[in-house]
Amino acid sequence: MKQFQIKNLIFFALLLLFLFESKAQIVPVSTEDYGLMGYPMEVKYQKYETDTNYNQKEKQVSFIDDYTMEFDKNRRLIKRQHFIKGNKDRYTIFTYDTITRNLLKEELFEASGKVVSTITHSYNYLGRLEEVVSVEYPLSLGGANKMVSKQTYKWNRKGQLSEYTTFGDDASKQKTIEYFYGPQDSLIYTLTTYGFNKNVEKTTYKRDFKHYVIEVTFFRNDKQTRRETFLLNDKNQIIEKKIFDPNDKITLTYNYTYDEHNYVLSEIAKDKKGRWAIEYYYKYDKDKFFNWTKKTTYDGWEPKYIETRKITYFDKEHFYQDLKDFDQKKVIFDNE
Repeated sequence: MKQFQIKNLIFFALLLLFLFESKAQIVPVSTEDYGLMGYPMEVKYQKYETDTNYNQKEKQVSFIDDYTMEFDKNRRLIKRQHFIKGNKDRYTIFTYDTITRNLLKEELFEASGKVVSTITHSYNYLGRLEEVVSVEYPLSLGGANKMVSKQTYKWNRKGQLSEYTTFGDDASKQKTIEYFYGPQDSLIYTLTTYGFNKNVEKTTYKRDFKHYVIEVTFFRNDKQTRRETFLLNDKNQIIEKKIFDPNDKITLTYNYTYDEHNYVLSEIAKDKKGRWAIEYYYKYDKDKFFNWTKKTTYDGWEPKYIETRKITYFDKEHFYQDLKDFDQKKVIFDNE
């Protein structure tokens, strides 16, 4: 499960693109991946609906909305424990290479300890991710292993992802994405082909002078299906996103604002006639490391969801780069 907890990561496709260009590790497993400062030891996450008085309206029963993440002193995720109605449910154990610290295996277990599935990661001699294999152990097969999917990665001489292929027990999972780079080694377009149909999809990227993506255009069989443009602020955050239809006519315009710690404060979308289609606001409570501990989502003026994170830290030095204290290189201690 690759759920990100911070609204800043709504632009997952773009972030994944940047990740493909710079790293071999695809799965979010570090505190940095989750936008956490300091050295968290445990993060207890919960989400529930709220009424206008901020009382709990309906607690989610899905394991996606109630879980605990445990990290080691290298800031790597080592366990994710899910809960349903307050009771321990499935949990995942993460195993890493002791030298490279690359993720080797994800093992999902039932609450009883019975293995449900394993995901193994293998790397080439340069330490770049080469293959990811997902295996399940269904009861219908008497617990015997069954390969569900396989992902392969190829990298060019500059360490950039050049080809990503997925295979599986379902034809719909079979596809190949090729990556093509241009000036300053920036990704300029991708080509996607499928094993179960003849469609060819192309995605092109335009960048500003700082090489940040400011336009993405999607094609299918040489016909445009969608285009998105991005306006960035001086922190290179997306403050405006416009979406265009196949006829290149604007359909939605999104505007975003952020606080001093880069958390999204508002997300407003207007349709082609200027009418408000989406109106979300976000309020955060934060600890001394500026990690949010409570996040309230408002749909218009009405509170909609409350998310909480109880964070326990390792007793060691922490360095953070708050804009106000960056020049001071401020160091604080956690003695809790």
